[in-house]
Amino acid sequence: MPKFAHMSDIHIGAFRQPELKRLLLDAFDSAIDRCIEEGVAFIVMAGDIFDSNIPDLSSVRRAATKMKEAVDAGIRVYVVYGSHDFSPNYSSIVDVLDGAGVFTNAELLSTSDGHATLDFVRDPSGSRICGISGRKLSIDRDIYSVLNREELERADGFKIFVFHSAIDELRPSSLAAMEAMPASYLPAEFNYYAGGHVHSHSVESLPGHPNIAFPGPLFATDYSELLELAHGGERGFFIVEFEDDVSSVEFVPIKVCDVVELRYFAQGKTSGQASKELAELASRANVGGKVVLLTVEGELAEGRTSDINFYSIRRLLTASKPLVALSNYSRLTSREQAKSHEQPKPSYATERELFEREIGKVKSDETSLRGSKGVTLALELLRSLKEGRRENENKGDFEDRTARAGFGVLGLKEEG
Repeated sequence: MPKFAHMSDIHIGAFRQPELKRLLLDAFDSAIDRCIEEGVAFIVMAGDIFDSNIPDLSSVRRAATKMKEAVDAGIRVYVVYGSHDFSPNYSSIVDVLDGAGVFTNAELLSTSDGHATLDFVRDPSGSRICGISGRKLSIDRDIYSVLNREELERADGFKIFVFHSAIDELRPSSLAAMEAMPASYLPAEFNYYAGGHVHSHSVESLPGHPNIAFPGPLFATDYSELLELAHGGERGFFIVEFEDDVSSVEFVPIKVCDVVELRYFAQGKTSGQASKELAELASRANVGGKVVLLTVEGELAEGRTSDINFYSIRRLLTASKPLVALSNYSRLTSREQAKSHEQPKPSYATERELFEREIGKVKSDETSLRGSKGVTLALELLRSLKEGRRENENKGDFEDRTARAGFGVLGLKEEG
C-alpha cells in the first residue's frame, strides 16, 4: 500500500542561537531519514519550511542536501509557501529550490477576469495534488473567494489539497486570536487536506472535508514552544497510507533532545532571598546535554529586580554543560518598583525629557551611565533597538542584529 508524508512549519533558521539552529535541522534530518526508511512515495510540505523567504544560507544548504537525499531515493517532494516563506516583492529560497529540482511547487494557479483556477500536479503514484500557499496579511483569502472549486471537485482519483491556514471550525480555544478561514473555502470531496500554520498536531473531519490534518512543527520555533516540549509536548509529522482512499494517518514523533524547565516563583521574596535561592537552584540543576529554560516570575516584596545578578546565575547554570540555556524574566516584578512608578507620562513628554527625569535614579560608578552622558547613551540604545525586522530578514538574524547593535552602543561584547 503506497504511503506519503505530510510535514509543515519547520521554520528552518528560526533561532539565533547556533545550538538551537542545529537542533532544528537535526529534527528535519530525522524526519527525512524516517521517510526514506518507510519508503514513502512522496512528501507534502504545507508551508513555512523556512523562517523567511531569504534565510541563513548555511541552514539552506544543509536542508537542501537532506531533501536531495530523499529525491535520490526516489521520493518526490511537493510544497506550498507559508506566510514566512512568501514575499510579494522578492523571489524566495523556495523558488530557487523548486527551480533546482529539489522539490515541486504544488500551487499551479492562474487568475483571469476575477477568477482563480488551480491545476493538479500528478504524482506517479496516481495521486493528484494541488494547493494554495499562505501569504502575509491573509492575502490568500482573496484567492479562495474567487477559486473555481467545482472543477477541482469533479476531478477523479486520490486527491490531496495543500493549504497554510487555520480553519475556523477546528481552531482550538487556545488559538482564538489566530486568523482563520471557514472550511467552506476549501474545495470539497478531497481525500486528504494537508494543512500548515497551526503549530499543534491534529486530524479531524468535517462534512465534505475528511482528514483535515495539521502536523505542527518538527521541533520548536520560540521559547513558548520549547516550554511545551519541556512539559511533554510532542513534535513530528504524519505518514499516510492510501489506495483509493486514506487507510491510516500515523503521527510520527520526532525527538532530538531533552528540554527541561527550571521555574522559580519569587512572589513575596526579597531580592536577596531570590538571588540566593536562584543560585542554589542553578547549582544543583542536572541539565547536562539538555536544553534548559529558566523561568522566573512573581512580585518581589522588597528590593528591585535589577538587584538579582542573573549573569552569575546563568554562569552557575551553564557549569553543568547544557546544550543551551535560555532565560525568561519578563513576568518578574517588584513591589518597590511598582510603588515608585509615576503617573502615566503626558503625551507631550519627549524621550529625552523622560530620560533626563529618570537618570538621577541610576546608581553606578560608571560615569557614562549618569547625567547627560547617560541620557545620550540611553537615546542611542533606544534608537538602535527601534529598527524593525527587515523585509528579507529571518527572526533569528533580526534578534542577532538587534543584540549586536545594543552591545555596540554599550561598548560590550556578547557572551560566547
